[in-house]
Amino acid sequence: MKFSKLLHQKNTGRFVAAAVLIILVPFVYGLVRPVTTSGETDARLFLERPDEEHEECVRETTYMRFQHMELLKQTREDVIRHGIRGEITLSGCRECHTSRERFCNKCHDAASLILDCFGCHYYPEPGEENPTPEREADDG
Repeated sequence: MKFSKLLHQKNTGRFVAAAVLIILVPFVYGLVRPVTTSGETDARLFLERPDEEHEECVRETTYMRFQHMELLKQTREDVIRHGIRGEITLSGCRECHTSRERFCNKCHDAASLILDCFGCHYYPEPGEENPTPEREADDG
Protein backbone atom coordinates (compact mmCIF):
# COMPACT_ATOMS: atom_id res chain seq x y z
CA MET A 1 0.00 0.00 0.00
CA LYS A 2 1.39 3.36 -0.99
CA PHE A 3 1.78 6.11 1.58
CA SER A 4 -0.50 8.39 -0.43
CA LYS A 5 -3.32 5.85 -0.13
CA LEU A 6 -2.64 5.49 3.60
CA LEU A 7 -3.26 9.20 4.02
CA HIS A 8 -6.46 8.96 2.03
CA GLN A 9 -9.28 10.81 3.71
CA LYS A 10 -10.91 7.72 5.25
CA ASN A 11 -7.60 6.66 6.89
CA THR A 12 -6.58 10.11 8.08
CA GLY A 13 -8.59 9.79 11.28
CA ARG A 14 -6.90 6.52 12.18
CA PHE A 15 -3.47 7.95 11.41
CA VAL A 16 -4.06 11.03 13.59
CA ALA A 17 -5.49 8.91 16.43
CA ALA A 18 -2.45 6.61 16.35
CA ALA A 19 -0.07 9.60 16.38
CA VAL A 20 -1.89 11.22 19.32
CA LEU A 21 -1.89 7.92 21.21
CA ILE A 22 1.84 7.47 20.67
CA ILE A 23 2.48 10.98 21.97
CA LEU A 24 0.14 10.78 24.97
CA VAL A 25 1.04 7.33 26.34
CA PRO A 26 4.42 8.39 27.85
CA PHE A 27 2.89 11.60 29.20
CA VAL A 28 0.01 9.77 30.91
CA TYR A 29 2.41 7.10 32.22
CA GLY A 30 4.54 9.85 33.80
CA LEU A 31 1.50 11.27 35.55
CA VAL A 32 0.05 7.96 36.73
CA ARG A 33 3.22 6.13 37.79
CA PRO A 34 4.02 8.18 40.93
CA VAL A 35 0.47 7.67 42.18
CA THR A 36 0.49 3.92 41.62
CA THR A 37 4.00 3.00 42.86
CA SER A 38 4.49 1.80 46.38
CA GLY A 39 6.63 3.71 48.88
CA GLU A 40 9.25 0.95 48.82
CA THR A 41 10.53 1.88 45.37
CA ASP A 42 10.85 5.58 46.13
CA ALA A 43 12.32 5.06 49.62
CA ARG A 44 15.68 4.03 48.16
CA LEU A 45 16.11 7.50 46.67
CA PHE A 46 15.99 9.35 49.97
CA LEU A 47 19.14 10.28 51.80
CA GLU A 48 20.15 9.47 55.32
CA ARG A 49 18.39 11.66 57.86
CA PRO A 50 20.67 13.84 59.99
CA ASP A 51 21.22 13.00 63.64
CA GLU A 52 18.20 13.73 65.83
CA GLU A 53 20.07 16.34 67.89
CA HIS A 54 20.32 18.63 64.85
CA GLU A 55 16.98 20.22 64.07
CA GLU A 56 17.83 22.19 60.94
CA CYS A 57 20.62 22.81 58.49
CA VAL A 58 22.34 26.14 57.81
CA ARG A 59 19.68 26.81 55.15
CA GLU A 60 16.23 25.35 54.48
CA THR A 61 16.01 21.82 53.05
CA THR A 62 14.90 22.80 49.53
CA TYR A 63 17.75 25.28 49.20
CA MET A 64 20.31 22.76 50.41
CA ARG A 65 18.95 20.03 48.15
CA PHE A 66 19.36 22.08 44.98
CA GLN A 67 21.83 24.87 45.79
CA HIS A 68 24.30 23.40 48.31
CA MET A 69 27.14 23.47 45.78
CA GLU A 70 26.70 27.20 45.25
CA LEU A 71 26.82 27.69 49.02
CA LEU A 72 29.99 25.59 49.27
CA LYS A 73 31.60 27.48 46.39
CA GLN A 74 30.80 30.83 48.02
CA THR A 75 32.20 29.61 51.34
CA ARG A 76 35.35 28.43 49.57
CA GLU A 77 35.68 31.81 47.90
CA ASP A 78 35.29 33.62 51.23
CA VAL A 79 37.83 31.42 53.05
CA ILE A 80 40.51 31.09 50.36
CA ARG A 81 40.36 34.48 48.65
CA HIS A 82 39.29 36.73 51.52
CA GLY A 83 40.32 34.82 54.67
CA ILE A 84 36.79 35.01 56.09
CA ARG A 85 35.81 31.92 58.11
CA GLY A 86 32.11 31.77 58.71
CA GLU A 87 29.55 29.41 60.19
CA ILE A 88 29.67 26.94 57.29
CA THR A 89 32.44 24.34 57.36
CA LEU A 90 32.77 20.82 56.06
CA SER A 91 33.34 19.59 59.61
CA GLY A 92 30.04 21.28 60.49
CA CYS A 93 28.37 19.24 57.75
CA ARG A 94 29.93 16.09 59.23
CA GLU A 95 28.28 16.76 62.59
CA CYS A 96 24.79 16.16 61.12
CA HIS A 97 25.53 14.03 58.08
CA THR A 98 27.84 11.45 59.61
CA SER A 99 28.20 9.09 56.65
CA ARG A 100 29.64 10.35 53.41
CA GLU A 101 28.69 7.04 51.77
CA ARG A 102 25.03 7.21 52.83
CA PHE A 103 24.62 10.94 52.31
CA CYS A 104 26.92 12.66 49.79
CA ASN A 105 27.80 9.68 47.62
CA LYS A 106 24.27 8.27 47.48
CA CYS A 107 22.77 11.40 45.94
CA HIS A 108 25.72 12.22 43.69
CA ASP A 109 25.86 8.65 42.37
CA ALA A 110 22.14 8.79 41.53
CA ALA A 111 22.71 12.07 39.69
CA SER A 112 25.90 10.76 37.99
CA LEU A 113 28.04 13.52 39.48
CA ILE A 114 31.65 13.15 40.53
CA LEU A 115 32.60 14.62 43.89
CA ASP A 116 35.96 16.33 43.90
CA CYS A 117 35.68 17.72 47.44
CA PHE A 118 37.22 14.68 49.09
CA GLY A 119 40.44 14.71 47.14
CA CYS A 120 41.51 17.36 49.64
CA HIS A 121 38.95 17.18 52.45
CA TYR A 122 38.79 14.27 54.85
CA TYR A 123 35.28 13.00 55.69
CA PRO A 124 35.55 9.99 58.02
CA GLU A 125 32.91 7.29 58.33
CA PRO A 126 31.38 6.75 61.80
CA GLY A 127 33.65 4.63 63.99
CA GLU A 128 36.65 5.19 61.73
CA GLU A 129 40.00 5.66 63.47
CA ASN A 130 41.67 9.06 63.61
CA PRO A 131 42.81 10.33 60.22
CA THR A 132 46.28 9.42 59.04
CA PRO A 133 48.88 12.18 59.39
CA GLU A 134 48.90 13.00 55.67
CA ARG A 135 45.10 13.45 55.62
CA GLU A 136 44.14 15.43 58.68
CA ALA A 137 40.55 16.47 59.30
CA ASP A 138 40.09 20.10 58.42
CA ASP A 139 37.72 22.89 59.31
CA GLY A 140 37.19 24.21 55.79
